[in-house]
Amino acid sequence: METGYSILQSSNFFVECFRELMPLVVAATLLYLYYKKKITIVDALLYAFATEAYTMLYIGPTFTATLFVSVFILVEQAHLLVTGRQQIKREYLFILMLPFLSQVAVMLMTQLYKDPFYYPNGSNAAFYTRPLYFYLKTYLPLFAIGAKIVQDKDTLSFESFLSTMKRIARISCIIAAVQIAVQVIFRNAELSELLGLQHRYLIAGINGPLDVRVQALFSEPKTFSAFLSLAIPIFMRERNYRMTFFAFVMAVLTSSQTFWVNILAATLLFTAFGKISAVRIKIVGTLGVIIGLFMAIASSKELLLKHYMSNRNDPVYRAIFERSAYRYDNEIWQKNNIIMGIPLQRDMELPVVDFLKDEPYLLWTGYGAGNSTFIPTKYFFGQMTYQNRVAGVGGHNLNMRWFFILAEFGAISLLFFFFILTKTNEHITLFNKNYLAYVAICFFFSQIDLFFLIVALISAYGDNEE
Repeated sequence: METGYSILQSSNFFVECFRELMPLVVAATLLYLYYKKKITIVDALLYAFATEAYTMLYIGPTFTATLFVSVFILVEQAHLLVTGRQQIKREYLFILMLPFLSQVAVMLMTQLYKDPFYYPNGSNAAFYTRPLYFYLKTYLPLFAIGAKIVQDKDTLSFESFLSTMKRIARISCIIAAVQIAVQVIFRNAELSELLGLQHRYLIAGINGPLDVRVQALFSEPKTFSAFLSLAIPIFMRERNYRMTFFAFVMAVLTSSQTFWVNILAATLLFTAFGKISAVRIKIVGTLGVIIGLFMAIASSKELLLKHYMSNRNDPVYRAIFERSAYRYDNEIWQKNNIIMGIPLQRDMELPVVDFLKDEPYLLWTGYGAGNSTFIPTKYFFGQMTYQNRVAGVGGHNLNMRWFFILAEFGAISLLFFFFILTKTNEHITLFNKNYLAYVAICFFFSQIDLFFLIVALISAYGDNEE
């Protein structure tokens, strides 16, 4: 196994065996319930996503219940296509071929203009095969999920999706509360790991005031906080303030700064832009205001950092602002990581931004689907993953997903995806439009591909007029 995954493993062999087997158990159970018509395909996908704390790390960190359910759907859809019972509409052929077109454009660029990439061990063979791996493992299953949702659209509705979101949020918040209680009372790493917590979120002194960053059964605390930020507007819509408060507290305990950005987006969207009918205007307007606020904060960061340092011993300041201060503080790192006022993660988005700054022509084509491995290692110097980059081990996943599409597929594809995923049915409710816009905004800051795909397709093909 790659050394970068060791921090995700349990030191107890039997605990790790349990964690490695759970994805198969969960996936098999969900597929059984779906084919017995006990749950919908959307339910199966959401439940699988909510259990990604359990992974088959021996193979890789992405081998989760979601992956197994997705692959099963892919095989089913491929069988229907081959046997003539499923057809692909012409307007979706371009989406299906988009990674191929992107890779061809990048290959032509490297051959005819400039080759800016780094090839581990001097071999560029993987540069041509890695996009195929990305296509089969990531892109094609998402396309199959989209086809399956459209296929089952008569059994799906926006309201049923909201009901499942509320159910998962309640259960997850209870699990997170149990995780806190177990860690505070017993201080037993193995027991906490059985309950879904990863070892790296149990290290005292760096994981918040309780020495733990809750994640329920989600893959990471920031993913859990992103999910809760999607659930809170649903509870607020029903005036369920008790559950809203419960979810808010648990999200704060994830110590994720993205949660605060998402809540700011929700406040702006549902108040200032809530009555506007056009989804795309909601998205662009809200993002514009958020970026303006970020730029104002960045221009005053020295004053704000000084204020934080004078109050850093206050537990409230430490819980809420410590990670934000770390993002903005360049005294140690001596490298500007602020773009449009947004402090990028130095080990994730910033190297890619620096690479694209040096090679701006790639903004049109992207660097190719799955080709982040071939970004020159100098952009990652000083990071923990630097040696893996030199050896060509692993890829590079971006949490800011609109930026991910831009970097991997290029600006033209970004616009295409934006217009496709924000198309709505004329019969959907105003709250549905607001929620779709909100998910699209959260997608700018969070890795919620599956949620965005589900909400987009339900909004485009559903009929839930009140």
